[in-house]
Amino acid sequence: MSLLTTAAAALGLLAAGYALGRYRPAHRLSDWAHWQKYDRTMRRHSARWWVVYVLLSVENLTQVAAWLVRNPRKAWHAWRVSKGRNDPPLSPALTFDPDWAAKRRAASNTEEAQQP
Repeated sequence: MSLLTTAAAALGLLAAGYALGRYRPAHRLSDWAHWQKYDRTMRRHSARWWVVYVLLSVENLTQVAAWLVRNPRKAWHAWRVSKGRNDPPLSPALTFDPDWAAKRRAASNTEEAQQP
């Protein structure tokens, strides 16, 4: 490849990068997806719904990946802290009597029998 061909290719790539930077297709797609979220006529069975939420998911994953690349020490520290966090113990789960309806019926029957 000659020097002139390399320079022309580099200039063409710079021009294409400049044009894409001015047009900002990813920003336009993101804006479109965010506006589509508020459309009440869009339902989950439509292809447009899936396109919108795939675009929003890709945007979120890109932002998380960019944060991890820009702040690796903070990300590592946050992961380590969340792993060894000393949370209070959870309360026991609520339990319900499976025969509650029968006991309620029996109690109401005895109250009716006791009334004069």
